Amino acid sequence: MKRILLLLCVSLLIPFFSAHGRDNIVFYQVGERDPALWNTLKRHFVSKGYGVSIYESADTIEKQIQNANRINKEKATLFLAIELIPSETEDIFIAVSNAKKGQGNLLEIDEVPAVHDADSEELARAIAAPFGKKIKRLPLFVFLGIDMPGAFLRIDCPKDKTGDIFNRLNEGLQKYLKRGVKNESERKS
Repeated sequence: MKRILLLLCVSLLIPFFSAHGRDNIVFYQVGERDPALWNTLKRHFVSKGYGVSIYESADTIEKQIQNANRINKEKATLFLAIELIPSETEDIFIAVSNAKKGQGNLLEIDEVPAVHDADSEELARAIAAPFGKKIKRLPLFVFLGIDMPGAFLRIDCPKDKTGDIFNRLNEGLQKYLKRGVKNESERKS
């Protein structure tokens, strides 16, 4: 009876000790889709303890607005628009939206990403660091209406290096996600 009670208590507490606290990430598929590569990406991040949602990119403004509404309802931690390209060589391009916030109290749909400008830049820099890359600021349709920190990644990914690339991506994400925990503990001290 004691073993059953102990097992029950441990199984109830396991989610609280997850390495990532079940951070939720929205992956937005951009460009051509390689199902095997995307399955590998999803499995990799689920195995690291993340909640993962994957959406296909929109080709019309109406579909983008529908996607943005669904994505924003998820209350995810961050948004990564990714173009995964099977390639012979490894490369990564990282960009953030150059959206600007308007003067009024009500935001236009193209101004929404500007609310998260500083966090998005911090996220992009954290991802870029393990790859030794710089980030760019661009007008990005995929961020239209997205109300959370986000970055765009174009990853040229050789099949034999997917694990290494995804590990470095995770390293950057962890650096970004833990900065809030570090800042919280510094404020409490």
